[in-house]
Amino acid sequence: MSQNDINSKYVEYLNEALSAENAAVDRITSRIDETPLSQIKQRYQQHLEETRNQQNRLSQIITQLGEKPTDSKANLPELNPPSTMMLKKTIKDTIKSVTDDKKDNPLPEEMEFLKIKQDVTIEGSEIVSYEALIEVTKRIPNLNSEQIIPLLKQSLEEEMNMKKWCTDNMPMVVDNLLPKILSAISK
Repeated sequence: MSQNDINSKYVEYLNEALSAENAAVDRITSRIDETPLSQIKQRYQQHLEETRNQQNRLSQIITQLGEKPTDSKANLPELNPPSTMMLKKTIKDTIKSVTDDKKDNPLPEEMEFLKIKQDVTIEGSEIVSYEALIEVTKRIPNLNSEQIIPLLKQSLEEEMNMKKWCTDNMPMVVDNLLPKILSAISK
C-alpha cells in the first residue's frame, strides 16, 4: 500500500470527524435559538466558536495532506423516546391546552430536557471520535503527527469540557424545567 493510499484513508477519518463538526454547527446554532435557559444559551455561544475552530483545525490538517475538506454533515446521535409515546403525549397536551387555557403545555420544557440529554450524548460521541483519531494518527507512518496530534488534542479537550459542563449543569436544567413540567401535569 502506498503512502498516498494510507493518507487517503486517514483523510477519510478526518473528514468523518469534520462532517460531525459541520452538523454540530447547525445543532448548536439551533440550540442557541431555541433554548429558554440563558445559561445554556451563553455556554453554547462559546461552544459554537470552539466548534468552528475545530472545523478549521480539521480542514487545515486535511489541506496539508493535499486533500479536500468535506462540507457534508453527519447524522448526529439522538436520544428519542418512542414515537408512539411522543405522538400520544402531543395529542393529549394539545387537547388539554385547547380545552383549558389555564393549563400550560409541558411539551417545550420536556423537549428542552430531551435536547440537553441529546447534547451530552453528542459530546460523548465527539470525544470518542477525537480519541480514535489521535490513536490512528500515532500509528500512521510518515505523518507529521507532532503537528497533528496537538490540534486533535485541543479539540478533544474542548469537547470534554463541553460534556462536563452539560453534565455539571444538569441540576440547573432540572431545577428550571421540572417544576413547569410537574405543574402542568398536576392541574
